[in-house]
Amino acid sequence: MNVVRAARSGAAPRRALAFVAVMILAEGGMGEGVAENERSGKGVAIKISASREEVGQGLTVLRALPAPELEAVGPFIFLDQMGPAAPPAGGVPAHPHAGIEVITYLLEGANEHRDSFGNRSAILPGGAQWIVSGSGMLHAEFPRAGASGVMHGVQLWVRQAPALDDQPPRYAAVAPEDAPVADVEGARLRLLAGSMPIFFTAPGPIRLSVAADLVHVTLAPGASATLPLRKSHEAGVYVLAGRGTVEGAALQRGELALLRPASTVTLANPGPAPLEALLLGGEPAPRPLVFRGPFVFNSRERIERAFADYAAGRMGRLDGAPF
Repeated sequence: MNVVRAARSGAAPRRALAFVAVMILAEGGMGEGVAENERSGKGVAIKISASREEVGQGLTVLRALPAPELEAVGPFIFLDQMGPAAPPAGGVPAHPHAGIEVITYLLEGANEHRDSFGNRSAILPGGAQWIVSGSGMLHAEFPRAGASGVMHGVQLWVRQAPALDDQPPRYAAVAPEDAPVADVEGARLRLLAGSMPIFFTAPGPIRLSVAADLVHVTLAPGASATLPLRKSHEAGVYVLAGRGTVEGAALQRGELALLRPASTVTLANPGPAPLEALLLGGEPAPRPLVFRGPFVFNSRERIERAFADYAAGRMGRLDGAPF
């Protein structure tokens, strides 16, 4: 994993927030979540169907988080699935982030990253781009199609540890070979973040600032897998492709299941095609969560300071964006 620590630039950014204002969310909290008494006992507490969102540049995504029924799963506060589809022509324009860690995980195609602190890299399927936005940075993305003519990936946001809110941003590119893989009775597990000692001897390459796990699970037709959970963590399963069951509850592409607290979860694939899913979760993010465009903090005052930093150029600049 190639980690690049950024040095600040003071020049003012030139692009406005119009793209991400459409792409993300209006300011405000996302409701009260699920009451604890609704999550007692093993199984699925809530099942959500991702909404289809037009986010600009000809790009349509499936958005599972946040949703009216569910604010977050542990520290994961945002989940968009991109494709499989033709990538947007010209890439995604420069836009800022602050208060979050951004994970872009690729399943098909390629994705190039540029940011306002001089980082630039491209990832291939099985790889990921990881931004710790800290007090703020700008970045642009250039998705490219694979051999089949499409790109396919997922972007997740994690509310970073509040101690990082006034720290410089960081960026890391994760190569496919950096993420350990375990094959278990028809299941393939790719550990992206966190730990799963029963299957992996080391943690995943994305070392988030908060306690969280992220695993890509592939189940062959007819296979099933029982995976460990931490009862103190919130956990969920999102289906990227195919159909299957989670603790006996049917789940298909674009659906997210919030799990009740338990020590294990069983995924099964009774169908004829492979099942691709993400197992994600961790310690709940501190509340309240305040979204405003691409910034997420725990107070409106800190959000306003992020906008002031952006306007003053303290998040750097990105000329010639996207590429």
